[in-house]
Amino acid sequence: MKNIQKLLSMLLALVLVFSMQAGNLTALAEEAPTEALPLTETLPSPVLEDGHFDADLLTQWVDAYLDENYWNHPGCKMTIAYWYSGTDETWFYNADEWLGCVNWYKLPLCMYYAEKLKSGEMTKETVVTGITLEYAMSTLLEHSSGPSLYSLVTDLADREGLSYTDVAKQYADLPESYFTSEYYNNAYTARLMMEITKTLFKGGEDRFPFVLEHMKKSQPYDMFKRDWNIQSKWEVAQTHAADWGGEGDDLIHCTAIFYTPTPAILTIMTQNIWDLDVMGGVAGHFFNLTEELDLKQHPERAAELAAAEAAKTAETSADAQTTADAQTTADGQTTAETQSTETTGTAATTGNAAGSAQSATSMPAAGTEGSAAESAQAETEAGTAATTGEIEQTRDTPEPIITPPAATAQPAAEAEPTPETQLIVQPSSETPPAGTQEALPAGTTGVKRSSPIPILIVLFILLVLIAICSILLVIHNRKERERRRRRAAAIRRRRREREMQERYEEEENESNDEEE
Repeated sequence: MKNIQKLLSMLLALVLVFSMQAGNLTALAEEAPTEALPLTETLPSPVLEDGHFDADLLTQWVDAYLDENYWNHPGCKMTIAYWYSGTDETWFYNADEWLGCVNWYKLPLCMYYAEKLKSGEMTKETVVTGITLEYAMSTLLEHSSGPSLYSLVTDLADREGLSYTDVAKQYADLPESYFTSEYYNNAYTARLMMEITKTLFKGGEDRFPFVLEHMKKSQPYDMFKRDWNIQSKWEVAQTHAADWGGEGDDLIHCTAIFYTPTPAILTIMTQNIWDLDVMGGVAGHFFNLTEELDLKQHPERAAELAAAEAAKTAETSADAQTTADAQTTADGQTTAETQSTETTGTAATTGNAAGSAQSATSMPAAGTEGSAAESAQAETEAGTAATTGEIEQTRDTPEPIITPPAATAQPAAEAEPTPETQLIVQPSSETPPAGTQEALPAGTTGVKRSSPIPILIVLFILLVLIAICSILLVIHNRKERERRRRRAAAIRRRRREREMQERYEEEENESNDEEE
């Protein structure tokens, strides 16, 4: 405790010394240099006057963005491929680096079966390893279903004698030499996936029915659509692959078609960058780039977009005004009902009191003056009826404007202090000794200046609490990550055991067949 008191005393002394030397803290704040803006906000727009984009500025922006979000260090990788259909330009960022694709080959696999549907060789009701083709494609593209992927891969091998690696190559406009051994070990590059997505975009629903339809429903609030600007403006067809929390590297990939007036394709692959907001931020930047390029290519659309934005703003304002008016009306009705209830209660109380008084007055004379009691009772009933009629009239009439009664003279104790009794605090260059300050006279007011010590104590406690919360958060994140790794390892272990069991059963069946 003594050490804490010493530390607080030292901090207080430092603050007091700084305050004495600085003088006016407000002036110091105004004279202090402003904090430098992040590089991502100071870089110029990569869109050029001729409607093309500067590739070097895009590279600088991505490097700066990863630095600002603390993901540009060894072990973390991001590869990007971007294609703008308006000028047929492409931009790549480490796009030829092979990363594990998890189950990303589901897209070319679905494209292959979509062509089978188009040619009539198969229908949506065709059964592929126990499920219909329509169910397999929809659940695989929208929810990344593992069983559906297994059904299509197994059917491809049984029906066509092909592997998914044989299928994917035919949808990428790349030479055979590009497909190294890493490709056959379940790895993809951003360039490869962008080429596959480009083939899908150019073929459209005519060549690949139902694929884009299901991709537009995939992950409605996640991956690239985490950016609200992307989610609310144009349609986005996307598909992803993810594997994190296991023993190996965390892998999160996504490829998407932005259906802006002039569409574009963006493919992002990440390794050990498990923050989805980082991927969403990069996607939002390229989405804005696509819109800027579109306006450069077609300036006439600027007026249309401005008019649509103005109409949307006006509609939002009208809705807000309507909501405010409805709330005001509801509040007015509530106030009127409350006042009417209070008036009814007051009238009922007054009537009961009058009836009680009349009864008390007429009871002694009940034996000798019966006619007088009857007259008094009749007058009371008439008064009650009149009061009831006034209450009903009050309910039917509009809400009156209630004017508060005139303010009465204040008591002497609450009177406004006069110049003779008001305390005027004057700064003094000499501080009186302790215990010699005069007490304030009764009925006077003064300004009590707060000491900075409690404020410093509160700030110190807040800093300690923040530090404790940060430590607890780090511990929680580590435990959660470890839990995910263990869960993924258990799933993989069960999957291996199941595969081994199935392999063992197959070998046993084969041996039985050979013996027979």
